[in-house]
Amino acid sequence: MTAGLAACTTANQMIAFRQTETQLEEAREQARVTCSSRAVCDQIWNRTRLYVELYSRTPINRLDESVIETEAPHESGIAYFWAERTTDESGTTTVRLKGMCRGVYASDGDPAWTYGICADEIRHAEMNFRGVVGEVQ
Repeated sequence: MTAGLAACTTANQMIAFRQTETQLEEAREQARVTCSSRAVCDQIWNRTRLYVELYSRTPINRLDESVIETEAPHESGIAYFWAERTTDESGTTTVRLKGMCRGVYASDGDPAWTYGICADEIRHAEMNFRGVVGEVQ
């Protein structure tokens, strides 16, 4: 009986893990904004910097025209962020945000003990990115 309960618990945990991974992938898709004029793109990039500063508990250690990167934390369970600004051949610029978290996955790819906390922080930041950063007056 105990072995059956343990197997059921493990199966439920893996189902929840897969669902959260799907939600994180959807959030990553939402964490992008496009623009075509230099002035608008510059405003979006500045808002991206402010957004990264707001959501990351570690300071920005690299900031230029194409990358915003925060320091990786020394401890597990703390989200940190990276943003990239790229322009394609047509002149459309895309700004992307990516959240990361040390210790979110175990060495076998399964969720580590900080997974739930990290996944929630990253998903929240990525899902809200477009709505906050993408609206330029």
